[in-house]
Amino acid sequence: MAKYKLVKSLYEDRIICINDTETGDLIPIDSSNTEYQQYLENLKTHGMSIVSCDDCGDGAPNDSMWQYLDNAEQLVIDKYGSDQDKLTALREDRYVKAMTAKFPYESMTDAAPIIDATPQEIKDKNRHLPMRR
Repeated sequence: MAKYKLVKSLYEDRIICINDTETGDLIPIDSSNTEYQQYLENLKTHGMSIVSCDDCGDGAPNDSMWQYLDNAEQLVIDKYGSDQDKLTALREDRYVKAMTAKFPYESMTDAAPIIDATPQEIKDKNRHLPMRR
């Protein structure tokens, strides 16, 4: 089973690629890249437990999928402290994905804890989303 580590740019405060720790390959975050597509398939098969990350970059949810790690909120808190805008953006991204049954929350088993833990203000802001069944 592949394992991945997200890599932040040395020059910018953002995650720029994914390191396949078994092969040492650096995979660009590019939807046309076949290795990136394999990374996404591996996440769907094995879950986020195959990904590690030490730094959330600029804290904005992105296609590296760092925001779905179990420790994503802690990464934001460690880096930005009490910056509620970053935490709110992270929580809202997770809530929208959970309510719309998008990866990695296709299963209601995975989505329910996210939906339940979401602050009411985020739920109110996104009340236009259909109820998930």
